[in-house]
Order: sequence, then structure tokens, then C-alpha cells
Amino acid sequence: GFGSRLAGPVVRRDSRWQVRPEREYGNRLPSPIIFQAMNPDPAARSRRRAVTAWLGGLAIFFLAAGLGLGGKHAAARRVEQATWQALLDPVMADPGMTAADPGPTSAAREVEIGIYLERITDLSIRDSRFEVVCDAWFTWSGTDFDPIEHLVVVDGAIKSIQLLDESGTGERCHRRYQLTAVINRPFRIDQYPLDRHLLIVALENGSLRRDELLFVPDLENTAVSSRAAVHGYQLREIKAVEKPHSYKTARGEEGVSPGAKTTFSQARFAFVISRDGWGLFLKMFQALFVAVAIALLPCCISPADVDPRFGLGVGALFAAVANAYLVGSYVPQTGEFALADTINLLGTVTILLTVVESTFSLHVFSRCGDRPLSQRLDRASLAITLVGFALALGLILLGATA
Repeated sequence: GFGSRLAGPVVRRDSRWQVRPEREYGNRLPSPIIFQAMNPDPAARSRRRAVTAWLGGLAIFFLAAGLGLGGKHAAARRVEQATWQALLDPVMADPGMTAADPGPTSAAREVEIGIYLERITDLSIRDSRFEVVCDAWFTWSGTDFDPIEHLVVVDGAIKSIQLLDESGTGERCHRRYQLTAVINRPFRIDQYPLDRHLLIVALENGSLRRDELLFVPDLENTAVSSRAAVHGYQLREIKAVEKPHSYKTARGEEGVSPGAKTTFSQARFAFVISRDGWGLFLKMFQALFVAVAIALLPCCISPADVDPRFGLGVGALFAAVANAYLVGSYVPQTGEFALADTINLLGTVTILLTVVESTFSLHVFSRCGDRPLSQRLDRASLAITLVGFALALGLILLGATA
């Protein structure tokens, strides 16, 4: 015992309990903290281990999320680049399409073709469509055939076509049209809203095959008007190429096997558009970032104040869900996971983790009665979550813009 009549307090020394002379303490008993340090509580050790495990798991989560999701978006950007290269290479097959059979073109009539893009009047990522107005010209030799008579726009339709100019000398013919076309082509949304797209206007003659008609792009005169603009994007470049385009069907022609390929000459004019800055990104996610910041505030509030401690986190969680719903309305309803979905998921999970941390801190504070450990848990969780969220977000954006 520690009574004043005993020789002194009982202490543990060299694994043996001994009575320390009272003169070492005088008439004063050792502090309970000293006694607790000399004989630590197993429950306290268990609580400290649980807190350490929580903080370590929190750090690992944000690091793994940043590296994993950032790597996913970097890989998607590489696939995008490889797809563009294949679409604009005269020899490479289009990804996911029937391999073209070029066939002989020595007897084909050459038709020089070019366009001048006047404007893009409508572009909808959600509806996977865009509309172009351009001048298209055709130059060829011979008056016994008309290469424009059966002109078609691949993956779209000609909305209107109007003859603007017709000239020629001898066997040489030249015509210029104003062409309005609506094109339906799925957009890749992996990097939305930091996206870029390859808009392709592909023209074919639906009657004459490639061994009868061969388009030759007019690379020198094909261009984009300075008036051409897409709201929210920048037009960066234009490329023109001729590619063989095969259909794996005989189209009911007599004397042709059903599985035979029919190949046509396709003139492709490709325009690259990319986001003109970070304005849309900030407008889309400013509410989410504010919600994450609000969710971190409970770490500065005592666990005893249950209402603000959990009310802020739950409110921030509902705000994040609403933001995700709003952003999802801007893109097509597909199975692809866009950059916007990734950032919304990271923010939502981060807010959910702050609510879990509040529950853990409340348990340590009220059930275990360990106020100092609860305070350390809150401070460390606040620092790790704040730094971890910023680090994961940075890694994701780095992968998306690589």
C-alpha cells in the first residue's frame, strides 16, 4: 500500500516488487502517471496499436489510390494516342475494325479532294455528335463520270450540299461545294473534363470502288478558317489522308460470295480539339473540394460535440454525391470511367473516411476515456488526409495530362 504508515511505496525493480523507502518521496506519493508508466495498461497499448494501424492504412490508401488511378489514366492516354496514329496512318488497320484490303489502284481514276473548314456549328460530347460546315472541292480528269454523284459521309449524313463554283479546261474538271454534314461518332471520355478529341470528316463514293476511284487529298490547300471555333476547346491542327476502307459484305451483289470484302477509297480530314484551360475543371469540382475541406473540420472539434462532429461530415458527403450526379449528366451514359468520375470517387471516399475517423475518435474519447490519444488521432488524421488527398489528386491529374 501507499499509506503514510508504511515504509514506502511499492515499486517494481528488476522484476521484483520492493518497498522503496519513504525518504525518497518524503510524505508525497508517486504520481499516477509515473506509476502507469512503470506498469502500462494492456488496453492502452492495444488502443495505441489500433490508432497506429489506422493512420498507416490511411496513408497507404491515398498513396495506392494516387498511383493506381493515375497509372490508369496515363495508360488511357497512351491508348488514345495509339488509336489516333492508327486512324491517320494509310497502312495501319483501324482499331476494332475490319482490316482493309487495299487491292490494285493502277487503273483507278484519281480525284483530288480538299476541304476548308468554315465552322463547327454543334458539338455534343453527351450525344456523340458534331456538325461541320466546310467548302469541299474536287478536281479530276474526264467528263464521263461524276465522283460527287454518290458522295457519302462515313458515320454521318450530308445535311446539305450546294454547288458554289464549277470550272475546267478540256478534260480537267473542278467543282467546289458548300457542304454541311452531321457526324455521329463516339467520343472517348476517359480524360473528361481535361479531354481532347480527334474529329474526323470521312468522305467516300458509295458507288465506285477503290480500284475505280482513288481520292488524293489536297494537302497544300486543306486548311481551317480562323472563324472556326468550338466553345470550350481549341482547334490545334488538321491532317488529311486517304485510306482504303473495306466492308465485310458483298451487299447482295450477284456473283460475289457473301463474305467477300468490298473496298472503297476514303478521304479523311481530321481536326484535333483540346480543352483551352482549367476553367471548366475548377467550376466542376470547386463544390467537391469545399465539401472535402468541410469534412476535415470535425478533426478540430472535440468528439464530445457529437452534432457538429458528425453533422459536417454527413452534409459534406451529400454534397459530394450531388456533385457526382451533376457531373455525370455531362457525359454519355457508358461503362467508361471518366476522369471526372475518378475525382468524384476520391472525394466521396475521403469524406467517408473522415466520418469513420470521427466514430473512431469518439470511441477512444468516450468509451475508453483516453482524451490525449483521441486528440493525437484527430491531429494526425487531419494531416494525413489533407496531404494524402492533395497527393492522390496530383498523381491522377499528372497521369491524365501526360
